[in-house]
Amino acid sequence: MTKANLSKHILFFTAAIFWFAQYAHTPFVNPQLITMGAVASLMGIIGGAYGFTQFVLRIPVGILSDKWQRKFFVCAGCLCAALAGLIMFLFHNPAGFLLGRALGGVAASSWVSMTVLYVSYFNTEQAARPITVINMANQIGRLLAFITGAMVASAITPQAAFLVSAIGGFAGFVLSLFITEPKQSTPQTHLKLRDFLAVAKERNLLVTSVLAVFVQLLAFATATTFTPNHAVSIGATPAALGGIQVALLVPSIVLSFLLSKFILRRIDAKPLVVIGFFFTALYCVFVPFTATIMQLYWVQALGGIGTTLTFSLLMGLCVERVALEQRGAAMGFFQSIYGIGMTAGPLIMGILADTRDLHFGFLVMAGIATCAMLAAALCLRRPGRVFFFCKKRTKKT
Repeated sequence: MTKANLSKHILFFTAAIFWFAQYAHTPFVNPQLITMGAVASLMGIIGGAYGFTQFVLRIPVGILSDKWQRKFFVCAGCLCAALAGLIMFLFHNPAGFLLGRALGGVAASSWVSMTVLYVSYFNTEQAARPITVINMANQIGRLLAFITGAMVASAITPQAAFLVSAIGGFAGFVLSLFITEPKQSTPQTHLKLRDFLAVAKERNLLVTSVLAVFVQLLAFATATTFTPNHAVSIGATPAALGGIQVALLVPSIVLSFLLSKFILRRIDAKPLVVIGFFFTALYCVFVPFTATIMQLYWVQALGGIGTTLTFSLLMGLCVERVALEQRGAAMGFFQSIYGIGMTAGPLIMGILADTRDLHFGFLVMAGIATCAMLAAALCLRRPGRVFFFCKKRTKKT
């Protein structure tokens, strides 16, 4: 096995462990806040802090990752994930959770470097397939995180799941030290600000980034942040809180494998994104009407399929027409912009839950998912337009 192939596999496992560290504790954040007496709007602020720091940092990280070694950001991201879990374990209160979730967002900013570095190991112009593979590492890590976190929370205490995250982050940091970058990973010519602005104007990048805002808004308003609240209301135990996340991820992992090996070789990614938004809309409609944990398990599977068809494919499409030396900046732009959705989703849902109720919030999210589906059908289908209301300018000859 060549050094590049070995590093590719190490990075895959590092990514899995990194996301393990990021998610082992997440099913227990809102349930623990409920026991502390926090209102839904405060939960939304704490949940949104994770997306806000990514929104601020991902563009700078994308630019810097095209100048420095991307391995540096991978290592730093794992270390920040470890510190985030440790802070929430030691300072188990709303303030500690706010700081920990914000630091978790700092850690997640390194995903820019991980994804672009992984793509650089492949000699292909098509970025959708290798990014689907690295997203599968994300999903495997999250799956193991939810299973382990649920077991630890049931056997010991939910607070122990935060320590599990810290241990996972430190393990990922140690493994990341053994990554070797391919020579073409870090370009010799670096982007200046004006070059970055030119990259950000690329039509395909703009369309996919805006659609990704809706994907993350919906995911962080529901499955990641407030679906556990509904689960608690219908009697979920700590084990069940982990179980609903496992039910979300198992279909996602299977679908990611099928996408990378079979589906994307036969079907274009763009119509699949539209189908993904449709499944997400159905998910948002069905969740508030589930009355048992078993019903919620089945609905979670629907949500997992929807998110995989939208987010994984949009991430691959966003850099498909961008030169190698600009992909770090493009991915930084993409991941920074969708941080808006990660911030806004929990905030909007928290306000809706406090002013009306959680069921109403889920139905509003179903409406947003339907609008996103229509926008995706129009924007991705018509190459002559940037958005459905804005025609692409063409030079006169």
